[in-house]
Amino acid sequence: MADENLHNSRLELVFEKRIPGLRVSEAVRHQRFIMRNRHFHETIELHFIIYGQRLMFVNQETYRLTPHTAIMVNHNIIHKTSTAPNMPPDHHNFILQLDRSVFDEKFREFGLKSFDDFGATYGGLAKFNDTEWQLIQSIIDEFKASCEDERRGMTSSMEDLHSFLYLQAVELACIFAKSRRRDMQRKLMEQGLETEEQQSVVKTGVHQKVRDIAMYLQSHTDENMSLDDLAKKFFMSKSYLTRVFRNVTGFSVVEYITYIRVQKAQQLLRDSDTSITEIAEICGFGNITYFEKVFKQMTGFSPGKYRKNPEKEVKLRLK
Repeated sequence: MADENLHNSRLELVFEKRIPGLRVSEAVRHQRFIMRNRHFHETIELHFIIYGQRLMFVNQETYRLTPHTAIMVNHNIIHKTSTAPNMPPDHHNFILQLDRSVFDEKFREFGLKSFDDFGATYGGLAKFNDTEWQLIQSIIDEFKASCEDERRGMTSSMEDLHSFLYLQAVELACIFAKSRRRDMQRKLMEQGLETEEQQSVVKTGVHQKVRDIAMYLQSHTDENMSLDDLAKKFFMSKSYLTRVFRNVTGFSVVEYITYIRVQKAQQLLRDSDTSITEIAEICGFGNITYFEKVFKQMTGFSPGKYRKNPEKEVKLRLK
């Protein structure tokens, strides 16, 4: 996907900064905006909503993002934003993308989990209290002010600026993690009470139907179900299922199945001694030749090479 389409059309960006391992962008929109395609990337994404409402499809769920909330999308997780129905399109967001090359070490330095553990543990939606939100806004303001000082030639050194920006990004990640931990602990203490994240999941209409289909596909990767069979199972016409699934997720059904099969194969290659032939069968590829071809197309590695070096960051390349 072209880089300019990653989050924002260029005319709607009000702020953007890129340094090694970190990209930050801020956008204000007053018109309907739907991300044209799904995407996934090797960075962890922190997406803050300053005002307005957005929908975000992540992996299988659709979340409603409102002011004073943020969502963290782990690396290589599919996601797509769209305008919330029956709501004005106006919205203001602030987005950080954190790369492993810098933030695996930075997270550890500040007593957080590793890059992978942080993304796996805290991925999801957080709602901030007033104190946290005021701190978030002050950090955002300081971040932008330091970049403006650089533009005016008022920064002592590029190294100092980068160190400061990394620190601000880590502080935002810490505030996010604190909110997520509070929500998860509250859920454990009060069984049956929905977390903020669960309350923000869109549970009606087409988004719930797409969630059900995605959940079903994720639990039946070994089956070769046709679109006709899938449409019958969910009491939909094939054309309607195909259209709404792509509209919500950005994927065709076939693309989504391929994506989750390769993800499952990656997990088995990393965490088990199952043979590559068996993995091909377990993940529904039919034969090892086809499995190896698709796996390499999507990851850049053969299954054998990936198994030997699973820690190497692999960007899925489904198109």
